[in-house]
Amino acid sequence: MIPTTIHRYTRLAIINFMVLTIAGLLLRYIHIGDIAGINYQFLLHAHSHFAFSGWMFFSIALLIAGLIDKNVLSAAFKWVLVLALVSAYGMLVSFYLQGYKPVSIAFSTLFVLVTYRFTYLALRKRALKNSVNALSYRLIRAALLFLCLSSIGPFALGPLMAAGLKNTPYYQDAVYIYLHFQMNGFMLLAAWGLFVSALPEAQLMVTNKRWLNLFVSSTVVLYFIFTLWSRPGLLFQVIAALGAVVNLISWIALGVNYRYNLSKCSLLVKAAFIATTLKTLFQVFVCIPPVGEWVFSNRDLIIGYIHLLTLGIVTPLIFDQMLQRGYIKNCRPAIGAYLGAAIVYLILLFTQPLLAHVGLLIPGYQFLLFGISLLFFFIPIAFFKNSH
Repeated sequence: MIPTTIHRYTRLAIINFMVLTIAGLLLRYIHIGDIAGINYQFLLHAHSHFAFSGWMFFSIALLIAGLIDKNVLSAAFKWVLVLALVSAYGMLVSFYLQGYKPVSIAFSTLFVLVTYRFTYLALRKRALKNSVNALSYRLIRAALLFLCLSSIGPFALGPLMAAGLKNTPYYQDAVYIYLHFQMNGFMLLAAWGLFVSALPEAQLMVTNKRWLNLFVSSTVVLYFIFTLWSRPGLLFQVIAALGAVVNLISWIALGVNYRYNLSKCSLLVKAAFIATTLKTLFQVFVCIPPVGEWVFSNRDLIIGYIHLLTLGIVTPLIFDQMLQRGYIKNCRPAIGAYLGAAIVYLILLFTQPLLAHVGLLIPGYQFLLFGISLLFFFIPIAFFKNSH
């Protein structure tokens, strides 16, 4: 029997996902029709910050806290989740209304402080280590450290602006520090760490520590991929390529070693595994200079990469853990609809730039993306009804 508190916070997480889909739906509609009074860039910032804080962090933090507190959340973790909600909705509203201004920056700072507090609570007195198996602990601990490391990016923006470097690559590279260590560091590793936490210790092969360490440590080097847009030079290209290749090889090695466990997993986990493999392949191709220049100049490919990670990997693993733990009831139609929508959405985002490269267009491309975004709104409603 799952305590009411967990169910309550799970419903809040799903509500956050609904809110996120509404923002995404508005962003897609702007491509096919005008909406008076909406600033696209402001809405985009609100959408992305809420995705990170209101959906990804809130859900992952809830699942980690559930492991540590055995589903009976302590007052300390409850406060973290409440403050995460305050910062998430504060950023959603303030970024939507005015973009980067003192109010939105204040809520962003609050969110960073919340992540610090959560990391401290999870790691103090071996709380996390005593709650999960060794493999899960390594992944989630690394994820939390990368979460804290990501804050270097936003904290560097003020000094860079003061130094008159806002319109330089240094400023954008600082933004990418936040994005990379949030997505490839915290979200990805934590989501897989949560999955591994459900596996019996006896099924985990200790001999795979080397591949796991390479996969985790290569995340640091992968950051240099995000600097290639400014053509930083051969040295950075080589470093980025090495990081991407090591990340790919170590991921494949881990997948081969744990293929027996994966064969028995849900469709959500299998989809996340395939998406992670595609992500690691994509990173290698981006390190090829002509391909990288084309990718960084194409907005849909960048959006596709971000959504491959968030919609294709992290969100399926979050829903899978909620289902496995009984936080929500199994709803196969909703799971099937989600996976189908995510696959079609990602195929469109990656295929259109390839076709456009040879002068072809997908008929009704923007309408198709809007239609799929509309479907994403209805899917969490089904999950919400099954969260009681």
